[in-house]
Amino acid sequence: MSRKEATKALQRAEVTIDGVVQKKAALQVSSAAKVMWNDEQLELIGPTYLMMHKPLDCVCANHDSRHRTIFTYLDVPNINKLHTVGRLDLDTTGLLLITDDGQWSHRITSPKQQCLKIYHAWLSEPLTEDNISAFAAGLQLTGEDKPTAPALLEILNEREALVHVHEGRYHQVRRMFAAIGNNVEQLHREQVGTLRLDTDLAPGESRVLTAEEVALF
Repeated sequence: MSRKEATKALQRAEVTIDGVVQKKAALQVSSAAKVMWNDEQLELIGPTYLMMHKPLDCVCANHDSRHRTIFTYLDVPNINKLHTVGRLDLDTTGLLLITDDGQWSHRITSPKQQCLKIYHAWLSEPLTEDNISAFAAGLQLTGEDKPTAPALLEILNEREALVHVHEGRYHQVRRMFAAIGNNVEQLHREQVGTLRLDTDLAPGESRVLTAEEVALF
């Protein structure tokens, strides 16, 4: 409810704190207090930190006229206050972090932090040992002034690899493979920092991060 509606509820004596009716909206209430409104106990909503397994064909935006957004998969309070920590493309799946804590998300996305991201890529052409050296040396992307920072390319098989990057350039992983003459057919983010995607989450599912996971950033 709005502040005005909440004030009216207080004035109607609908609210008790630790069993005592309270009508003053300015009263300071501790987090340990038992707050009841019309015999229903209220819970204090703190900062929200979510991990989502982003599915295909949805965008990391609050509103989009052409595509489904990741927020349509969520059923949480104050959803309009949430934002994604960075973005994954329409056709990229995997670990996506969502929060309403701007300082926390800035610590992850700020270029100064050089936060690790690990992607699993499926390629159209065979990979070679030379590709590992190219990624480690940095690649010149079309339209960019500077080459990419050194990245680790871990070849899993002829057409699959893990890519470890510390940057967040536009469509970076796909453009890096394009720079060596290859094409990404599927892309899946497995890890951000030391936090890995929960394997129990199906595409479109999410869960609240533990306090220990939040503290990783």
